[in-house]
Formats: sequence, structure tokens, C-alpha cells
Amino acid sequence: MDIERSADLQRRYAAEYAAMLRVIGDRDVAREAALLNLRALLSDQQRIVPLDVRLPPDRLADAVARGKDDLAAIRRGVSSLVEREQPARLERLPLRPHLERER
Repeated sequence: MDIERSADLQRRYAAEYAAMLRVIGDRDVAREAALLNLRALLSDQQRIVPLDVRLPPDRLADAVARGKDDLAAIRRGVSSLVEREQPARLERLPLRPHLERER
């Protein structure tokens, strides 16, 4: 992928990188995640790193490194990481009072 030669790819990468910085606090890991997501999107696939879950940079970097350059392997590693992170996030959400009254 030659981002430097395409204004469209530069624009898409910049948008993806900005989104990944909100999800991942580490610039280097966010940069790698943005490149992975752009590769996936250009291959008519869904994002590998989702936009709605905050992920620990060290664990994400490990998942990406284990997958090497295989997008499917990286997707599996990131998916298992997302599954581990989401239940903890959901446990912290308070129940809304109107939901308890309906039970």
C-alpha cells in the first residue's frame, strides 16, 4: 500500500489514524492499527480494530505481532482481545432505574 502517492489514501489513513488515537492511547500502536484497518477496508473487509472499544496498547501490539502480516490471524487475535475487554466494560455500566421497574 503506497499511501504517499495517493491523496485519497492519505485522507483515509489520516481519518483512520485519528479514530484509532481515540481508541488506543499509544501513537505507534494507533498508527499500526490504522494501517491494518485501511488494508482491511481496501480489501472490502470490516475494520480489524473496532472504533467502539478502548483497547490496551500493549495487548493490541501483541495481538498484531502474533498475526504477522496475515489479516485473518490478526483479526482473530484482536477479536479475542475485544471479547475479553468488553465484558469488563459492560459490568461497570449502571442499570437504569426504568429498566428495573419493568422486570
